[in-house]
Amino acid sequence: MVDGIEIPDDKLRAKVKGERAGANVSGMQYIGYEVGLTTNSLHVYGKHCNADIAEEDFRYMVVPLDSVRAVKLADLTDRGRSVEIHLGEKSDIVLYSENQRTLGENLRRLFLLVSRLLS
Repeated sequence: MVDGIEIPDDKLRAKVKGERAGANVSGMQYIGYEVGLTTNSLHVYGKHCNADIAEEDFRYMVVPLDSVRAVKLADLTDRGRSVEIHLGEKSDIVLYSENQRTLGENLRRLFLLVSRLLS
């Protein structure tokens, strides 16, 4: 069973943990997430899913940065800061800060780093 991001520290560029925050990953909704960023890929781990998932494999997603189409930072009135990572028609990733100030700042830093790696 996977329990968090599985990236060695020497390859990790950034890591963000949203323990009590929400995330939408490819249509699945999670409470609690971890995001790890390397120079070539984005790793997303959803902790608690609202749906009943029998397979643990669906909780961990590795996204090559080549497949990222767009990244967007937004301030929402009800959920705080969010980062949207657009991959295709039905496989977007949305990370919310749930009005947690420190997590919102970490999401902003993640957005800036992903933007730099994509440019």
